[in-house]
Amino acid sequence: MRDIKVESPAVVFTAATSLRIIAAAVIFAFIYYASSVLITLVFALFAAFVLDPGVSLMERFRIPRWVGSLLMVLLALAGIYVVMYLVYDRAVAFFNQLPQFVVPIQRIIVQVEAWARNLWQNTTGALPRAPEASGPTARLLQGSQWMQYLAHSFRSVYAFTVDVMFIPFLVFFILTSKDRLWASTLNLFSVEQRQHAEDVIAGIAHMARRYVVGNLLVALISAGALIPVFIAIGLPYALVVGPISAFLTLVPYLGVALSLGPPLLIGVVQYHRATPFVVMTVAVVVVHFLATNLLTPKLVGHSVRLNPLTVTIAMMFWGWLWGTVGLVLAVPLTAAIKAVCDNIPSLQAYGAWMGEG
Repeated sequence: MRDIKVESPAVVFTAATSLRIIAAAVIFAFIYYASSVLITLVFALFAAFVLDPGVSLMERFRIPRWVGSLLMVLLALAGIYVVMYLVYDRAVAFFNQLPQFVVPIQRIIVQVEAWARNLWQNTTGALPRAPEASGPTARLLQGSQWMQYLAHSFRSVYAFTVDVMFIPFLVFFILTSKDRLWASTLNLFSVEQRQHAEDVIAGIAHMARRYVVGNLLVALISAGALIPVFIAIGLPYALVVGPISAFLTLVPYLGVALSLGPPLLIGVVQYHRATPFVVMTVAVVVVHFLATNLLTPKLVGHSVRLNPLTVTIAMMFWGWLWGTVGLVLAVPLTAAIKAVCDNIPSLQAYGAWMGEG
């Protein structure tokens, strides 16, 4: 009689662990190399979640869903156009005079580097100088580096423009096909799991809607508080710098440092006394404190219940994976992952670990 070989539990556990590690590596590789597609899709989904209540409201008035979807997308684009039109003149003037701000900043950086070099030489002794390259060779290398930089920048801008152009079409198709997409997504799960899947999708949609709309309102209120302060101290381009600083305050933990950057850099060129810098710093810190502790809990609510350690790890991970866009999407993406974990019994322990407790 032929013996039947039975694998031991340790072997089975090792094989299952190996498969999970391989699956995780494949997922991470896909997220990294398909970043442009995934980022565009994530922004389109968030925009669709925000605009969907308006489309549903139009449906109650017997307006076809595709018409309501088209109207909401056009209204969103019109709103973006109005905002850009209001700040266009100031933004163009700011970018035209940007080289004037860069030169003094570069001079300050050179002075700081010279001071640091002198300090290093005084403490450790003079460092041997590297042999200087000939003039033509240096110019050739510098020119080639600039050409590479310009080519890389052109490719980045082109890819960004193409991705942004896809977002309105994706939003329209998602809104128009919502019912069919909803049913098709639920059909991917068994009958017993469909209720959990529906709860997860509804929770993610509610979280994304509250997060996007709430943070937009927080940024607008913060900009309304910062712009008058910047105008009062005579900061150039206050209508441009104020909204930029207000939106940067939304970045968790790093918001104060990031939002102080634009006004302080312009102030270095504009002011020669300490009072405006003190006023700008106090205004940004106060607005960030009120936005974090008062406005965000009221307007965003508790839909994003992540503990500080989870937020920090999420920002490090998504920032490493997707750069600046990853920092912006770190919190909502991690909150969506937590919503999935909270509604799957086998993953609830991970959701509890990421939560506030």
